[in-house]
Amino acid sequence: MTSTANAGKNVGGAAEPDKAVAITWWAALGFSFLAFAAYMIISWIAAGDPQRVLPGDTPLPGWMMVCLEVQQWGLFLGMLALLWFKAFRPRLQTGSFTFDGLMVMTFSLMWWSDPFYNYFTPGFNYNAYFINLGSWVGHAPGWMSPNSTQIAQPLIWLPGVYTCAFFAMVLIVNWIFRKTRERWPSMSPVGMWLVAFFPMVVAGTIWEASFMVMGSHSYASTIRSFSLNPGHYYAFPIYQGITASLLYTTWGAMRFYRNDRGLSFAENGIERLNVSNHVKGWMRFFAVSGAITGIFFVFYHIPNAMIALRGDAWSEDVQSRSYFVTELCGPWSDVACPDPRIPFPRGEQSLYIGPDGRLVIPEGVSLPSVANDLKSGTLTREQ
Repeated sequence: MTSTANAGKNVGGAAEPDKAVAITWWAALGFSFLAFAAYMIISWIAAGDPQRVLPGDTPLPGWMMVCLEVQQWGLFLGMLALLWFKAFRPRLQTGSFTFDGLMVMTFSLMWWSDPFYNYFTPGFNYNAYFINLGSWVGHAPGWMSPNSTQIAQPLIWLPGVYTCAFFAMVLIVNWIFRKTRERWPSMSPVGMWLVAFFPMVVAGTIWEASFMVMGSHSYASTIRSFSLNPGHYYAFPIYQGITASLLYTTWGAMRFYRNDRGLSFAENGIERLNVSNHVKGWMRFFAVSGAITGIFFVFYHIPNAMIALRGDAWSEDVQSRSYFVTELCGPWSDVACPDPRIPFPRGEQSLYIGPDGRLVIPEGVSLPSVANDLKSGTLTREQ
């Protein structure tokens, strides 16, 4: 990778180390995220975990299979087109990647983290009809949610939807920014961000809720009082639209507010590093990737993983569909699906409630003393 940025100094001729340090930190963050992804995937492969999660016995409606195939391959082809026209063709023509190219490449890689929504407890699952080999996220340190290999993480649909949908949302945000600037030229960046935020809640809700009706995925553990269509497999949590808009609007601001050299805040200062153009190109990629992925974790993964702990019970509509439940939890699994009335397991050494409602003690795990007292009659159950 190469960079088109020219070397520059301040008025006194000295380098500005603060900006150079900033690009270094962003690049280190981006490299760390991708190294972490590589660690999980390699651990997943080494453990022999890759195996297709089957959709199970519940038949998919014919219209749903058609919709899923169109989504899967249409979005994947769209991703390839974006990578070519926004990233690789400009790179061949100019010798460097544009910011849009770096953003599109980041989106095409960032989907490795999507199931972190389930870090603490199963909150959602994809339709196992999609091409998948399970998921590697269970190899993340501290992972608590049971049966992580049964998360049917799509290998074709997910990178496609990340690249196409996310970049489309960023373009819509930038269109709103341009129209807002034409109407109110002196509006501050914060004001511009707020103007775009609320329309993007609506836009994000429309596209994702529409995909869910077609059967792509299900937020099974929603808070029903804050959801659209509660009780159905396509129930859409309103807070999902809010956290997604935080992403779209912030990514859009990152693209819109660049300096006169076309550099974002994450890349600023790259020309002040005393390294080769090849290294600068890699630094730009890792810096943009680090900023975009960092925004993703702060505004989306962390809050939604925490909210999933407060979700209501998985609906009957979801639990009756094996292609959404798989063996993650419920009737086709060894563990009950999340329900506020039962405790959730914390890792493989935790006691848990089976789908039949009975307490299950994992092999090799001793019963806690309080449970022994309860069993022996020293303590009594609450009536």
